[in-house]
Order: sequence, then structure tokens, then C-alpha cells
Amino acid sequence: MSNIMSIDPNKAYNGIMITCKLDDLIWMKRTSAKKVHEATGISKSVISTMRNNKNTLYSAKTLSVLCKFFNCKVSDILEYTPD
Repeated sequence: MSNIMSIDPNKAYNGIMITCKLDDLIWMKRTSAKKVHEATGISKSVISTMRNNKNTLYSAKTLSVLCKFFNCKVSDILEYTPD
């Protein structure tokens, strides 16, 4: 018997447990979404959807660029919160 907990994929998707903390990071670093866009080339719409927690998919390239810009880890941008 496996120790891995069984996960209902429908429940995991409907109750998204990943929170994007980009808005908090922008505020803490005293910058703006416009400056992030200009410095990174990430589209304004992607930044907006991330800031408003509307994303369900995150590009590794986007996360890498944001980590480099903010000099942070992915865990500073995305947070898993179990239900």
C-alpha cells in the first residue's frame, strides 16, 4: 500500500490551492506593474492576471524572469496552501 494520498483531480482544480503573491512582491519591492513590464518584457496582461490570482497555469520562463528581476525564489511568488 502506498503512502501517497489519493487526490481527486476535480477537487484540486476547482479549489485551486496555489496563490500568486506577485502583487505583494511588487508592493514590498516598492515598484510597479508598469516597471516590471518594462524591465522584463512580460506582457501587462500576464502581470495583471498573476497579480489578481486569475492564472491556473504559470510559465517556467515567466517565473524565471520574475525571479531574476526580484532576486527571489519561485516560492516568493507562488504559495501552496492546503485546504
